[in-house]
Amino acid sequence: MKRKKIPVLLLTAVCCLAMLPTAAVATTAAEPATQTETTVSDTELVDSGISYVETVETIANPGAGYTTTDWYTCAPGNTPIHDKNGSVVLMFIDIGKFSSGANGTTNEDGTYVEGTDYDLDEQFFQNVRASFENCRKNGSTIAVRFRYDANGKDNPEPATFDQVLRHIQQIKENGLLEDYKDILMFVETGFVGKWGEQHGGKYTSLDYKVQLVNAMLDCVPKEVPITVRTPNIFEKWAGITTEEMATYVAEPGSDAARIGLYNDGYMGSDSDLGTYSNRAAQTAWMEKQMEHTYYGGEFSGNLDWAKKYDTYLPENAIPEMYRTHLSYINSNIYQLYKDYTFGAEYDVENGDHSAYYGQTVFQFIRDHLGYRFVIRDSKLSKQVTAGDTLQCQLSIENTGFANPIRKMKAEVLLEKDGDYIQTTVDIDPTTWLSCTTTDIPLTIQLPGDLEAGNWNVYLRLSIGNQDIPDSTLRTVHFANADVWDGMLGANRIGTVAVTAATDAEQLTQHNFYQVTETPMISDGSRYTRKEVVSTDGKRSGETEWREDALYHNEDNSNLYLTNDDQYLYVMAEMPMEDVVSPVYNLQIIHADPKNPTATKRYWMYHMRNGYVYFNQGSYAGTACKYNGNCVEWKIPFSVLELEPGTELTSVRVMIQDSSVDGWKVTSDQYADRSYVVTDTFLTYNAPRSMVLKEDESISLSTVTTLTGATYQWYHDDVAIPDATESQYTISDATTDTIGSYTVEITAPSGTKKTLSICDVTDVLSSVKMGDVNGDASVDLLDVVLLQKYLIRKTDGFEINIQQADCQPDEKLDVLDLVVLKRMLFPPSEPETEQGL
Repeated sequence: MKRKKIPVLLLTAVCCLAMLPTAAVATTAAEPATQTETTVSDTELVDSGISYVETVETIANPGAGYTTTDWYTCAPGNTPIHDKNGSVVLMFIDIGKFSSGANGTTNEDGTYVEGTDYDLDEQFFQNVRASFENCRKNGSTIAVRFRYDANGKDNPEPATFDQVLRHIQQIKENGLLEDYKDILMFVETGFVGKWGEQHGGKYTSLDYKVQLVNAMLDCVPKEVPITVRTPNIFEKWAGITTEEMATYVAEPGSDAARIGLYNDGYMGSDSDLGTYSNRAAQTAWMEKQMEHTYYGGEFSGNLDWAKKYDTYLPENAIPEMYRTHLSYINSNIYQLYKDYTFGAEYDVENGDHSAYYGQTVFQFIRDHLGYRFVIRDSKLSKQVTAGDTLQCQLSIENTGFANPIRKMKAEVLLEKDGDYIQTTVDIDPTTWLSCTTTDIPLTIQLPGDLEAGNWNVYLRLSIGNQDIPDSTLRTVHFANADVWDGMLGANRIGTVAVTAATDAEQLTQHNFYQVTETPMISDGSRYTRKEVVSTDGKRSGETEWREDALYHNEDNSNLYLTNDDQYLYVMAEMPMEDVVSPVYNLQIIHADPKNPTATKRYWMYHMRNGYVYFNQGSYAGTACKYNGNCVEWKIPFSVLELEPGTELTSVRVMIQDSSVDGWKVTSDQYADRSYVVTDTFLTYNAPRSMVLKEDESISLSTVTTLTGATYQWYHDDVAIPDATESQYTISDATTDTIGSYTVEITAPSGTKKTLSICDVTDVLSSVKMGDVNGDASVDLLDVVLLQKYLIRKTDGFEINIQQADCQPDEKLDVLDLVVLKRMLFPPSEPETEQGL
């Protein structure tokens, strides 16, 4: 098969090959400096051994599924800060208090007296930004509807439409949406009419709505879709008829391609309560349109009215959910779907949904909102030498109703014993359409410093701009059993046996990247999450909750505590098999910071419907996740008034069942045992070893959660002058460079940590022995030229004398030719002398 050459992007192999062990020289010295991409079909691939059957687990993936709806009321000088969690936090931002149509007064006779129009103020933008930032920290994505009414009031808008446009322009000029576009999934055009649903208002004619669409297309970042309330708004904007709608296809990348739909009367009638004027034609348009923009909303609240039609029936609803690519919905899916059993009669063409046969239709709909990825096949190289390329061949089916709409970051990770490396790869999951299976070949260049052993290979997909400390946020969980690793936020696609590098070209290959024409190169740095808690409601690996964090153990229940410099972490494993509607209680007692002779009790509980109770004010930044018999909390120090040295005198975790009168206590762990908050902080670096070439420079760095930290780098325990930043560059390597490189990190509190970052084990000569003609490769031509030189047939060519000295002894003779030939043509065993 034809082989394709790729450019050399990393360090060229440059060492004295004659000085290497004979076996290493014999097998690799003839390899050219330019690498060759081996196609998957030319490499021995082995099955990953993972299960390719879809699970029936409910998975909350970013940017899809159930929305967490936030009714957010703002007023001049009084915009609160909200703190929400969810795969999509849909903020209904009510700005009616800035509008004369909503902030006026009503007389006794019911006459409304117009109020006053206001511009959006600085506090509005400051605190909405803070709410967006909370969503970022919580690992949520966001969506927005600005509206002038939250109560169904007629004509809630400002006195003039220009003031509506003024508010939109203010939002654009502030940069609020631009600055959070990486986690902003869509913006509903909203604003006018009752509830921002664009009816019952001053400016709800189609002409006004078209102006609103144009204003929002200009205001919202181009990467982010906008949505309209009804398809006829799009028809008016695009200048097409309803009949033309069925065959209309937006040009990719155009404004038309950005416009989706929010349907607040979903399945409520044959027209979805007026959403559609021609359901057949308009849903036909949606089949292509919603592959690149959002469609969702909320089920109609009037089920009795919906039952007058057959639209809601599973045999009609499920095919339409696939045809229109339903990405999200609020949590009021019709409960009657629990009375229907999903089976082959509800299947759609090209999809494999057999895993859900026997489950309820309710669960099927719930679990297939948006995208749902299932690995259907995964093969990898059986064995790879460090410094060479790993081949992978994946097949992934999207069984969900829709494909991802916002771009995702795709990364391949290699992990061994809790340490890992990562690199970005060129994969675009937005093209993994519903009911299709996508084949994904990958060729991955490995760094040469990987130690021998079995390395787990992971694929991580994520939304948002997060770095190493937050790299597990907004990550995509595949619907295969036992592939998800919560500590990495990634899905295992297999394991590869890595053998240690031996030759110079492999050893001096430092980087980790996908082999493409324009690769995105990672520096091959090592990271670890061994001391990190992944708040995902599970025991995520053996290193997450270690024995030294066990706080209390009783009756097959375990309670764990730990902390870093910002958060207290609590994890409990408690029997909950018979609990129908669990309530997760956490109570903590410690000395009152304002009165050390008294104690202060903190009590919060979380319900599965999202309700949170806390007895001490704001719980902003708190995360509570649960799965099966496990529950985890992540609580900011500020919520519990903690600081290093604070002694917790009592911690209690209690599970109640709210489905039982009196909220029966089903499990209870209570311990009057001291826990002292430690003065520590997290670091994410893992040590690596490497071989450098002479005169090479390489950058080392450290990653920590600290702000205000100071750094000092060391070489073999000796402080390096002026090396006081989070990064340090080894410049122009020589043999003096060999040794260990560590960094001491000092927190503002004075706490210190010393990390081992890199061990330089050797620095190889830049002379490439055997490269007689200086073309950066050692091959048969070098043998011919050296032989001609030795018999003085030197007309018409020159040789590199230093690199031709293969013995080396600072002279050229027949022994150099013998060494060069053995480099290219190793003797058979047992070793015998070969003639010239």
